[in-house]
Amino acid sequence: MFRTNARAEDVLSVTAAIVLVMFLGVKAAGFQLTEENYGDIAFILSPVALLIFVSSFRYAFRPLGTPAIREVTSRTGRILRDWSPFLFFSMLYESFQGATWQLFSPADKDPLLLRWDIRLFGQTPSVPLDRWIRPELTQVLTIAYFLHLVLPPVIALIWYRSDLLVFRQFLLAILVSAIIASQGYVLVPAVGPAIAFPSLYRHTLTGATYEAVTSLIDSARAPRDVFPSLHVGISSIVLWYAWRHGRPLFIITLPLVFANWLSTLYLRYHYMVDVIAGWLTAVASILLSTWILRLEAWLKREPASPGSAH
Repeated sequence: MFRTNARAEDVLSVTAAIVLVMFLGVKAAGFQLTEENYGDIAFILSPVALLIFVSSFRYAFRPLGTPAIREVTSRTGRILRDWSPFLFFSMLYESFQGATWQLFSPADKDPLLLRWDIRLFGQTPSVPLDRWIRPELTQVLTIAYFLHLVLPPVIALIWYRSDLLVFRQFLLAILVSAIIASQGYVLVPAVGPAIAFPSLYRHTLTGATYEAVTSLIDSARAPRDVFPSLHVGISSIVLWYAWRHGRPLFIITLPLVFANWLSTLYLRYHYMVDVIAGWLTAVASILLSTWILRLEAWLKREPASPGSAH
């Protein structure tokens, strides 16, 4: 049987990149590292820098050329490879800074998403939430909304130190969720109810934290990243793997994730159908990542020797 050291996430990343370039073109799919998205990527990959620093510090004062130096160099390479799905996730998302969706769906689908919400729920939830707008609550939920950048690297770091296989499942689920979401961004481009339908709201979202955090996030976010909600999808994946780690971590994570879900509606970024699509994306990503790694293990299994069977 053909054997390779390639990992499932390597194959998935390369395949997704090739498909993106083939169907959208080099110009549309090109990734440009700007000042805004550099901060986004640097924050997500901060655990990598921390792990490399800790690993390197142990050998900082040893003579050059010793086995210890070679060991830390090898370990640095392993860390970079282990965490590479986070980097590709960021690059895939940031590729939508270009108007890639216009090649397939030049018109925004906000009216369609609003109709779905009204048909299913009577109204899009951000409208009834408008009566609850308070500066203090806005501040809290703004911080909760920002947690989509904080929780994934924290959970990943916990699993990286305790179970490398589950760590790979977690990062692979994050990567799969980005690939699924990218299809939604292309086929159902939308800007969200706050921008598409400002007349639906009577109260203005204000506050020092709100303005600072949302301006930072909005500068790095893709222009059409509404359906499905990756905030909801990724935080749901985080919650699942927190539950797998044990009850204390799950209890700590649950209110943070719930607040993150609520913030997507309260801050008028998403329709309810986006939230539901985010949950479905999380379920699909978790199942697919588990199946992919099982397939990888099956493909890499040691072939039986001719004399082993009797």
